[in-house]
Amino acid sequence: MHAVVITEKFLLSFKVSYEVVLLKGIRWSNCPVGIVLKLADFVLAPIMGEKVAPLPFIWMEDPGSMDFTPQRTKRKYMPKKIEYVSWASRPLIEFLESLGRQTKEALSQDDVSSMVIQYAKDHNLFHREKKKRIVCDERLHSLFGKKTVSRIKIHELLETHFAENQDDSEDESSSEENEKDTFTYSKVQPVQTSYKKTNPKKKVAKIPKSFLAAINSENIKLIYLRRSLVQDLLKFPETFDSKLVESLVRVKSDPNDILQKNSHQLVFVTGVKRNPEPDDSCSEMLLEVADRTSAIGIPTLSDDNFSEDECKDLHQRMKDGSLKQPTIGELEEKAQVLHEDITQHSIARELVLLQSKIDRANEKGWRREYPLLVS
Repeated sequence: MHAVVITEKFLLSFKVSYEVVLLKGIRWSNCPVGIVLKLADFVLAPIMGEKVAPLPFIWMEDPGSMDFTPQRTKRKYMPKKIEYVSWASRPLIEFLESLGRQTKEALSQDDVSSMVIQYAKDHNLFHREKKKRIVCDERLHSLFGKKTVSRIKIHELLETHFAENQDDSEDESSSEENEKDTFTYSKVQPVQTSYKKTNPKKKVAKIPKSFLAAINSENIKLIYLRRSLVQDLLKFPETFDSKLVESLVRVKSDPNDILQKNSHQLVFVTGVKRNPEPDDSCSEMLLEVADRTSAIGIPTLSDDNFSEDECKDLHQRMKDGSLKQPTIGELEEKAQVLHEDITQHSIARELVLLQSKIDRANEKGWRREYPLLVS
């Protein structure tokens, strides 16, 4: 063993270090020289002629070990629970009623946002200097709970006022966790850990099925029946009526209608009846369609694609009240019934079209290669 020679200068440096530790209140377990400083009780006292107050002896643990100390966390601020009346919160219902709006039927979030902005314009609530901010009056303050709000944030702030955007399970779990006393434990020796940042998923609002469906080409394709598909459905008379009713077909426009610019129109099938005198121009089954006084035969239906102008014409007739606009639930139900038939028919149609293009390309190739053999 090697003997350790302790000089007076060496001991004096220990005394200074010991006093610094006491003044700064450093924990013994956090000090890398905790064990060595503890020797001052036994070494410095007899030599320097002073008594050192005994301190509790704490062994220094390995850097990898964990020493936890409980710390009470502050209770998180929980916003007031919003009371909902039917489809919206009570503050939103009261705000709309104060504007003279009907609240029995549900309004969309976009419509309510436009109403709030229009209300701010009518009452001159926009900030004089910051034009994009709205100064809340008594009505808006009861709705948002803020003195000022940003115009572009109004749509986002209204999200909590719609019952369809709320998740009951999240509210219950958050309230239960808030009632309990929670403790967190911090390590004395910090350990570096890397956490991957995850992008929070945006909550997609569920649209009620009672809302009116959008009238566009994508939705129309789900329930549009061509003439050839209707003829295929005739092979199954037990399901023919249920599949045809409330579907869309394409027919020629009424020649007496002067305002009609399109050659064809999209119409709903309202019923099916049997033709007492079938002939070549008319099949055994007749279709009753909206906007037409007389039934039409299946051969008179169009087998081509509909145009975008015909979609707009259908939507305009629904706005005018001549046709009933289907709801989302009705459109989904009908699309599920016709999905398999429309898909199989479109695949067969595309295969025929593809084969005709292949034959045409082959014919052109033969004509180029052997112009004298191909007439």
